[in-house]
Amino acid sequence: MIQIGASAATIDTPVEHLIACHRRIEQRLNTLISAPAHIETNRIAALDAIRKSLHFLDTSGTLHTEDEELSLFPRLRQKLSASELEFVDSLEAQHAEAEPLFAELKKLALEPDLDVTRFLDYAARLRSLYSQHIRAEDEILTAMARRSLDESEIAEISREMRARRASPERI
Repeated sequence: MIQIGASAATIDTPVEHLIACHRRIEQRLNTLISAPAHIETNRIAALDAIRKSLHFLDTSGTLHTEDEELSLFPRLRQKLSASELEFVDSLEAQHAEAEPLFAELKKLALEPDLDVTRFLDYAARLRSLYSQHIRAEDEILTAMARRSLDESEIAEISREMRARRASPERI
């Protein structure tokens, strides 16, 4: 969502880009919770919304995690205290914890007869995990990044993010 007066969240401003991506992830997670309620009345639209949300999380969400784990976290690790390192480790552990939940959601979505109850259970668990995770990243991680990273490191993260998105394997 574009906010009047807010600076643009582009890859040129990677920390802001990561925050903006959090909003898009939250929107897709909310769709995964709300869409199944429409299976009985508008099955095609509900399943399409689920499919598109899962696709976003599988593509852009994966890039987002890679941006953090391959570009941001390694640079921060060199500059953090022991307790801050534990915090970054906990974020990576949460990424790993989300993977099987997401895999099960994708599997359930492919079944011809969607088990709405199971799907909602996994979607709610994933959204709950990411709600806490995103809040911690928005409030703590971004402050650490802004405090710790210099302009050249920010520029390098930006270049890496851009290269990740231009990779032929992503097309």
